[in-house]
Amino acid sequence: MVTIGVCGRKGGCGKTTISIHLAAELTARGSSVVLIDCDVQGSATHWAEPGKLPMRVEHMPLESNDQVAEWSKAIKNIKSDYVILDSPPHLNAALGGVIGLSDLAVVPCGPSGMDLIATGETIGLIREIREARGGKRPLLVLVPTRTDRRTASGRELSETLADMGEPVAPEIRSRTAFSDAFNSGQWVGAYVPESPAHAEMQALSDFILKQVRKLK
Repeated sequence: MVTIGVCGRKGGCGKTTISIHLAAELTARGSSVVLIDCDVQGSATHWAEPGKLPMRVEHMPLESNDQVAEWSKAIKNIKSDYVILDSPPHLNAALGGVIGLSDLAVVPCGPSGMDLIATGETIGLIREIREARGGKRPLLVLVPTRTDRRTASGRELSETLADMGEPVAPEIRSRTAFSDAFNSGQWVGAYVPESPAHAEMQALSDFILKQVRKLK
């Protein structure tokens, strides 16, 4: 089993959108996938409520340090090819627990200055946990999200993230297809297959799978 944590300490950067679509795309490719919604607010759980997503989604929020050991044990007991952990947007026990359990940490980052600051803080935490685990895991992938090519910050985001010294995945642009898919309880591969939004999520999944192969 490979555990992928979608992490970040700022809301609105696309963690749940990436979690849902990565899980759905891996499922569409024939893998067994369980998505764990670790946030008390339960955005991924709400997305799954209509029952139209192809993978299992479970709400297992982590709120305090006292819960980490039991929560981690429950995650490790899941039988699946992949477990995707959708973390809450806070530097707290939940984010640390998600990173500590992950083989690969996926960190979405939008183009704003606040997004970049929050991403830098998240990278620092991941590196601390990686060092405590022996220096190998979790691997880290940065994902430029909500980009708009009409703006300088959108055009330059991938290059800015590359300067942080970690692998940078293909960008996910700001598209209404993602919010429309959420409203319909679907993922873009079912809602608008072969659309630009779907192609971006396929490219992101390809990139992440290349990183996963490095774990073996």
